[in-house]
Amino acid sequence: MINYLRNLRIRFKLYVLIGVALIGMFIISGMSFFLMGRMNDMTNDISTSWLPSIDTARELTNTLSNIRLNELGYLTAVSDEVEASSLQYLEKEKGNMDALLAAYKELIDEEETGFYNNAMNLWTQYREADEEIIALAQQGRIEDARALLEGECVDLYNSLNSAFQEIVAYNTEGSDAAAKESASIYITSNGLMTAIVIAIILVGVFFSFVIVRLIKLPISEIEDAAVKMAKGDLDVEIAYTSKDELGVLAEQVRRLIRKLQVIIDDENKFLAKMAAGDFTVDSVCEEEYTGGFYPLLISFRGIAKKLNDTMLQISQSSSQVASGSEQVSNGAQALSQGATEQASSVQELAASISEISDKVNENADNARQANAMAGSVSSEMNMSNDKMQQMIQAMGDISSCSSEIGKIIKTIEDIAFQTNILALNAAVEAARAGTAGKGFAVVADEVRNLASKSAEASNNTSVLIENSLKAVENGTQIAGETAQSLLQAVNAVNEMTGIIGNISEASSNQAEAISQITMGIDQISSVVQTNSATAEESAAASEELSSQSQLMKSLVGRFKLKGGSQTF
Repeated sequence: MINYLRNLRIRFKLYVLIGVALIGMFIISGMSFFLMGRMNDMTNDISTSWLPSIDTARELTNTLSNIRLNELGYLTAVSDEVEASSLQYLEKEKGNMDALLAAYKELIDEEETGFYNNAMNLWTQYREADEEIIALAQQGRIEDARALLEGECVDLYNSLNSAFQEIVAYNTEGSDAAAKESASIYITSNGLMTAIVIAIILVGVFFSFVIVRLIKLPISEIEDAAVKMAKGDLDVEIAYTSKDELGVLAEQVRRLIRKLQVIIDDENKFLAKMAAGDFTVDSVCEEEYTGGFYPLLISFRGIAKKLNDTMLQISQSSSQVASGSEQVSNGAQALSQGATEQASSVQELAASISEISDKVNENADNARQANAMAGSVSSEMNMSNDKMQQMIQAMGDISSCSSEIGKIIKTIEDIAFQTNILALNAAVEAARAGTAGKGFAVVADEVRNLASKSAEASNNTSVLIENSLKAVENGTQIAGETAQSLLQAVNAVNEMTGIIGNISEASSNQAEAISQITMGIDQISSVVQTNSATAEESAAASEELSSQSQLMKSLVGRFKLKGGSQTF
């Protein structure tokens, strides 16, 4: 397999490595989707079946207790108003019971049908008994109705409670079993995924090691050869052979080394003869200069020809240099005088620019101070805006708390209503007890008075809270308008800060530009003074140039040139 991979193209080697990674990813993804699907099914089963059934059964228990309480209130009512209210609540709770049983029916499965049928049978019996109690009470047979309520209805009530508790127990057990199965799937999936990941990592590491080694070794060998070549050492050997790109590259590098060795040897001979003054030299292996090397041969031939022609022209021009040097001397004197006058004018200009620079720097400093002050004002305005937003949020919290207090007062009113009913019931019982119940009747009357006062106090508190809510809403609206105005002021300050910042930046840029102009003028002044001195030196150098031209002619005569080998 390693030999097969060695001769593969590099892109196919990388394809093999990428294929191993993709296969591993597909395996992991498939297992993840499968196991996550299983866990999702378990979770959906718990959330859509088991838990709703438990909640419904508990609501059924609470509704049954309310029915029992309203039946007692109906039988013990001391006025037509209380009796009608109790009967209304009783009918409402029986409707709630029917609705809850219908909702529970939609949640059950085949195994849970028995629980539903049992509960429906018991509820049907209890409902019939309840209707009989109401009929007896409407006929004035209160004692018979109470006997039925405290006899057969108690047994039916206990049976219904037990049926509802069995539903809760069954669904709780099912929910626990589903949760355990989901946990088991999670543990199994973790172990399985860990094993798959480890196996994929091991396979990927193996192929990565093999492929990286097959690529790294020849690259390292070629790299070492290239480093030696870069240092000028052409005595290198590359042993790697293969049919892939690196094998082709190694072969081409070997051919390049051989070609470079031949060309460098030829160039050494070429340059050695030119160094000896022989410009008639030419290459002895022209066939090796192929491709990009051929311009090198043309360049060497061009150098030899240019040097040969240059030497001939230098000899011819040396006489002309002597006559021109006198003209250069005269021009240098005139240039020196003009440079002196320019230096004086430049110094005056530099003084004027320096004064302007001082004014611009002062303006830039003032703009920076204004920008800093505007930034400080903007920060203060933003802080004030934040405080206003916090105040609005606090008033919203007050409104929310007032609403919660309203709910609490509603609860107090309900408690007062129930207390009043209990007080009426206590008064009825005290009346039946005769003389022995007079003290209890007094207590019941005081409880009823207390319930009336509680209801009246809760009504007064509700009115106060409504007034407070209106005041809070008015304050919130005013605070919102104030915050909007403050926000507009913040935006205006921010715009002003941006404008001042732009002015500050422009002033700084102007100061910097004038500083650069000042530096440029100083440099011009220095250059003019230098030119003046240089012109004087040029006049003296031109005289020396004439004598050196004669010496140049004698030196050129030492070279062997095409077109003549004479000594000048």
